[in-house]
Amino acid sequence: MEFMGALQPGLPNPAMLPQNWPLLIIDLKDCFFTIPLHPDDTKRFAFTLPALNKGEPARRFEWTVLPQGMKNSPTLCQLYVDAALQPLRRQMPDAIIYHYMNDILFAQRDPFTPAQMQIIVASLAAWSLVVAPNKIQVSAPWKYLGWTITAQKIKPQKLHIQASISNLNEAQKLLGDLQWLKPVTGIPNMLLEQLRPLLKGTDPCTPVTLTPQQSKVLQQITSCISRGFVDRLDPDTPLSLTVWNSGEHLLGAITQQKKTGDISILEWISPPLQQRKTVTPKIENLATLLKKGRLRTWEISGLEPAVINLPMEKPTLDWYLLNSSRLTEALLSSGAEVRTGPLAPKSLNWLGSWTWISKPLQHQGPIPDALTVFTDAGRRTRTAAVVWHYNQQWCHHKIAATPTDTLQTLELVAVLWAALRFSEPLNVVSDSLYVVGIVSRIEDAVIKEVKNQRLFDLLLQLKRALRNRSHPYAILHIRSHKWQEGLGEGNERADQIVSLSQNVPKNTRARESHSMFHQNAKGLVRDFHIPLRDARAIVKACPLCSFHNTGVGLGIGVNPRGLKANEIWQMDVTHVPSFGRLKYVHVSIDTYSHFIWATAQTGEQARHVERHLNSCIAVMGVPLIIKTDNGPAYSSARLDRYMQNWNITHKTGIPHSPTGQAIVERAHGTLKTYLQKYPDLSNPHDKLQKCLFVLNHLCVFGDKEVPPAIVHFTYPQPPTPMPWVRYKDPKTGLWQDPVKTLYWGRGYLCVSTPTGPLWVPAKWTKPVVTDEQPTTEESEIFLCTLLAFLCCGLLISDNRLSPFSWNP
Repeated sequence: MEFMGALQPGLPNPAMLPQNWPLLIIDLKDCFFTIPLHPDDTKRFAFTLPALNKGEPARRFEWTVLPQGMKNSPTLCQLYVDAALQPLRRQMPDAIIYHYMNDILFAQRDPFTPAQMQIIVASLAAWSLVVAPNKIQVSAPWKYLGWTITAQKIKPQKLHIQASISNLNEAQKLLGDLQWLKPVTGIPNMLLEQLRPLLKGTDPCTPVTLTPQQSKVLQQITSCISRGFVDRLDPDTPLSLTVWNSGEHLLGAITQQKKTGDISILEWISPPLQQRKTVTPKIENLATLLKKGRLRTWEISGLEPAVINLPMEKPTLDWYLLNSSRLTEALLSSGAEVRTGPLAPKSLNWLGSWTWISKPLQHQGPIPDALTVFTDAGRRTRTAAVVWHYNQQWCHHKIAATPTDTLQTLELVAVLWAALRFSEPLNVVSDSLYVVGIVSRIEDAVIKEVKNQRLFDLLLQLKRALRNRSHPYAILHIRSHKWQEGLGEGNERADQIVSLSQNVPKNTRARESHSMFHQNAKGLVRDFHIPLRDARAIVKACPLCSFHNTGVGLGIGVNPRGLKANEIWQMDVTHVPSFGRLKYVHVSIDTYSHFIWATAQTGEQARHVERHLNSCIAVMGVPLIIKTDNGPAYSSARLDRYMQNWNITHKTGIPHSPTGQAIVERAHGTLKTYLQKYPDLSNPHDKLQKCLFVLNHLCVFGDKEVPPAIVHFTYPQPPTPMPWVRYKDPKTGLWQDPVKTLYWGRGYLCVSTPTGPLWVPAKWTKPVVTDEQPTTEESEIFLCTLLAFLCCGLLISDNRLSPFSWNP
């Protein structure tokens, strides 16, 4: 069954019934059970009634009328009764007919005659609808949908409010009743706001106790309900929209101006009790209330209000129209006449004291000849600072954080201290957009209660401090770390006071950095300039890194590699099961710089490889050669066309063998090891991107002194003069003439041959001295090191000697 939805998402407003018009209110008896179903549909609403102790066959029944309890029964009932009323609407064109479920109201200028009543009853009976004789109302006061209607006024039927509340369920019922009564009684939000704390909790049986202040507020609300009312419509007077202002809240109403100068209320309109934003300025609430009132006027009358009355003086209104786009849109798009002036007549004195909306003390720009203070806060040092220039010297004040403070609350504490300390005209400069946004809106704002009690208390204190000022102030934003002249000097001084580098030792900063990124020991040495011994101790003390042996890192081996960035890449796919459907992680690594890039894909087909390469090329550049294995995706014609379009040489190894992929295979292990160090990240893309940042920008691997990103993107330095060597040809086993060394590493060399660069083991080379070879200190060191390798046949590593091996 398809749900038809509600056709009447609200009740009709009885205040739109003209004054002194007589009413006729009828109630349909057993409305659902008098609406017949079509004979073809009764079988769809069949049910079976079993016999007692199965003593006879079960009896089968079918609903012949609209079943009560079916999902669409209320909607079908409304449609059926509305169809039955259409003939009456045509016969009585000047009458007003309100229909809500089984309650029907008729209003007309003249009293209803018995003949009219008989016509109404007969017309409904023709549709099988029965009017309950004892529920026909023809004289005042009429009771309709919870309201008591007289010839002039409308009051709620329920005037008694339960003052004793014992649990959360009763508190929710009380607040629900008050919200329902607001359109007629005009209960201000400033009273309901004090009862809202009663709604905290999720268990209906949670004990609730009224404070003395809340009991007093509940008495005031009871008084509002007993005195509150709305008037019925005067057809000869246009509708107006009127707004009143209290110290904290706004209250609006759809009104009519009487000839006597008094105001009649047709419906009260209130802003939302719970704001969407944490800090909402009063002028924004006013704009929202105006839009809500205009929309409601359209709904009940079909017209815009003719007049909008605002609780502010004309100069203040002019200033807000220039500085608030929301208010300008709410007013100027209506076409109504806007009036300002005293709007609280004597008949509304029971509402309490009402005030003007005034222009805020805050200036949009800097205040000339005012004291300028700079505020800042440090998350790691947990301090806030206020800096100002006085009597030709810089002064500052430091504020220590409380255990519940965050960076946001520390920034607010600094501004609060400045607002309380300096009563003269004040310019506050902050590099926090959050603080600037809060302070610029909070002076007359409604503050939403937040879970962070410390933040909520600070917002209330800051609002109170700004409202109690007698001199203007301005809040200005400055971008930090841009310059050190002018305003930048004060901001820099405040930043230095709260800076971590000024207060925390290097080892502590290195330990905090490692706890966030888990970079290796060499990376810590480079970034924080601490001894390698201390860096290794930090890594060993880390509970996540102490169990992972990162070894020599990203593919430090003897596989032939590029001699410059983007010369030779290696590419492969590894599986990370924790990524779910994105477990196919495509990895590419530059064999010269060891810069690695990886993407999580949903498969390992050619289209996924192309998607990965597009990302790699955008980050790393275009390579000359890419080496892969002979997997189906790498051997496909689609990938071959892709390589040709980018002018990339694609090389593959032995079919179904990873030979030639030693660097990228080693990188797989390092990548997976670092992925395990970030258990706090659940999103695969976030975890992978953080891992790549650490590997490329923070870690230092092998014999390098800088991270792979610097090696990859830095313009290559002029080559160091390299010595000449003789080498044994791997194919013939014969020693060749002396050639120049292009690159050498631990146990291998790259030499320049007539046919191009050739990678050979160090044991297949002999150092020679030629006339062309420059005798530099570097060459002598190289010769000594190479001779040591050749003599002992051992490969030196960081902490141990390992037998020499080479993978051709």
